Amino acid sequence: MPELEDGIVDTAASTLNSKESDILRNWDPTELVNTLYSVDYAPRIEQKRSKFRNMEGHLEIPNDEITVPEVDPEWKKVYFRTKDSRLQWFATKYADEHPIGDILLSDADIIPNREDFTITVIPKKEVVVPKIVVKVPSNLFEKWRQAFLSHRESTFLDSYVQPILPTIPHLSENVIIIELGSSSIRAGILTHRPSLPQSFFPAFGCVTDSGEVYVGNDALKPEIRHNGTLQQPIDSVDLSVERYQLNKPVLNACLKKIITDLEIQPSKFTVLLSISQNIPSLFISELLKILLHENNFKAATIARQPSLILYSYDVTTGIVVDIGERLNIVPVIDEYIVENAIVSLPFGARQIRESLRENLKQRNNGLYAYQSPIEHILLRYAVEQACYVSPDFDEEDSKHEGNKEVDMSGFKLAPNMESKFMVDQSRFHAPEGLFKPKKWNLEVKGLHQLIHNAIQLSPIDSRRTLYRNIYLCGGTSLLHGMAERIENELSKLVPGNIHVHVHMSPWRYHAAYLGAQVIASGKLFNKCCATKENLTEYLKQLESSAYSNGN
Repeated sequence: MPELEDGIVDTAASTLNSKESDILRNWDPTELVNTLYSVDYAPRIEQKRSKFRNMEGHLEIPNDEITVPEVDPEWKKVYFRTKDSRLQWFATKYADEHPIGDILLSDADIIPNREDFTITVIPKKEVVVPKIVVKVPSNLFEKWRQAFLSHRESTFLDSYVQPILPTIPHLSENVIIIELGSSSIRAGILTHRPSLPQSFFPAFGCVTDSGEVYVGNDALKPEIRHNGTLQQPIDSVDLSVERYQLNKPVLNACLKKIITDLEIQPSKFTVLLSISQNIPSLFISELLKILLHENNFKAATIARQPSLILYSYDVTTGIVVDIGERLNIVPVIDEYIVENAIVSLPFGARQIRESLRENLKQRNNGLYAYQSPIEHILLRYAVEQACYVSPDFDEEDSKHEGNKEVDMSGFKLAPNMESKFMVDQSRFHAPEGLFKPKKWNLEVKGLHQLIHNAIQLSPIDSRRTLYRNIYLCGGTSLLHGMAERIENELSKLVPGNIHVHVHMSPWRYHAAYLGAQVIASGKLFNKCCATKENLTEYLKQLESSAYSNGN
């Protein structure tokens, strides 16, 4: 059971208040922070959607003249290729000719059989050919299977909740959404159609020696941060155990900033507060009291993020893989969380930055140690600009040639700060620990194994569904190649007739926030909220309430 402590976060000083380089001491990182916390409505261009795995070559198909099902079919060679979500076949090997037939792979059922090296394709759209069975050379079976799957998954954008401009407040409900994350806070007024956060800032504040609390960009200004300590609203006392502290002064300062940014009167608004899966239930009553009594909101309720994330994908069953500062893997079946299958581990973005830090520290001639909060902002920018997940680590390591230049010149740097630096093969070495944690000196299973185990702990009749409904979210999930690598690694752990599909909404960075808007727009939402008058009774019923599980 996670432990609860209430008070000022002292242990945060070990990570949030490390000594920074003298070169950075007078630097104001406002421009860089604004870039990292900007909100963009344009759909993210995804590597997975645009990177088809094209194959072409001779495959075998059953001879049309053989019609007796009891007899093993005779096979004949035909030249095939995959292109633009289609499987095409030709009279000869010259692919420039017009195909004599084709079949749409998008959203089709792909059924591989490793025993006889056949792949069956059953289309769901443009059903001109009801199905096709091809026999693949054994040494190319996996490559053809991956090619088919890459084209199958080419069009899923329309199924995701999409934010829309301009933002128009909801016509009948005064609701604000607040998401309390491990590294970021998001907030906004409920709008008529889904929208992105209107307030988005780092999840920490600076408590000065005189007791004042500054949050957002102000907390990182040199004249502020050097006269206080950086602290988080909710922090882990020890990263190795599930033990947390609630920092009321910083949390209240964050809420005050939200109220100011949104220009609202709290007494006229209901709050939906979104918290991560690992935050103890013991906090819920205290958080509700802070919202209702200390900040005077009209009503409030709290939801956990996994179910909200699924709502952003417009589904109610799937396995949420939330990769941010920490890793949360949560199976959800018909809106109910499979409690015994939850995985929550304190690793992710922090370890990627630490791995990259060692490399950059050696290359910058000792200018930075990359340990202070300001230096970690530089590291985060470097990760976002340069890092990616390799499809095959050993192959990538053997052929890697190009380095990536990270340009910092647009952020009003202090004198002697490096405006540009190079990132070498650590671009893909740093994130590799997600799949091979021993590279981070962690004795835990890899990301793909943890997902596999969580599914295996779920009800047996739901496992096949969960394998093809894996939903990514969190900042670290934005690394290029993440979805492909998870699919590739998971496919090695399951039988060939199990289809693994990782979904990645272009707006998954804000997935829980978008899902919260779906919940808050529901007709029954207000009945799930606490007020000052009914708070005591509400808390008594909380454990049996569906909302206590995030639904």
